[in-house]
Amino acid sequence: ILVLWACSPPPPPPPPPAPVGPQSKEEVAVLIKPIIDPLRTSALPGGPVLPDSTRQMVVGQLRDATAQYGGTEFGRAALRDLGYEISELAKSAAMDERWRLTMTCIDAFEVLSMESKLLNRLGERAEKMLEQPTVRVRGFLEDGEKGDLYVFMELIDRKTGDIKRVEAREGEEFEGLRLLKVVGRNQKVRMEYLKI
Repeated sequence: ILVLWACSPPPPPPPPPAPVGPQSKEEVAVLIKPIIDPLRTSALPGGPVLPDSTRQMVVGQLRDATAQYGGTEFGRAALRDLGYEISELAKSAAMDERWRLTMTCIDAFEVLSMESKLLNRLGERAEKMLEQPTVRVRGFLEDGEKGDLYVFMELIDRKTGDIKRVEAREGEEFEGLRLLKVVGRNQKVRMEYLKI
């Protein structure tokens, strides 16, 4: 008597799970490009000024996108392309002397862990320009005895909103500014910002 015991072949392994999320540079780009739409809108001629809340939102979303997509080669490539677009927006904003937008673009660029010497220089210039106070001329007083003309001004700190009252004559320096000249018949003043 011959008895044969046969085993059935093992079942085939289950198929690997379908990949979740984007699988190419283009798919990642479609997901991350809308993050910088507020920067694009603000960079348009006559575009709105970005509030601090929007700035923080853009930087936070870019930080999240870097954490989510920076682990793959195609994700890093899409983030790099986005960084190049942000750097162009920063250059454009600096040419238009829109220093807050320039600083926001540079902050976004740095979140992507990219380096640029040009953007570093633009950032330094933007910081200096944002430190420049806003000047409001409040009045003029002519001293008949000495022949001096005094200009009464308010200097407004752009960051804090603090107001400092100053009186000065032509050629005097104060708070990083120099009063160069009174223009017209006590109509306007010409100032020089000494930090640049």
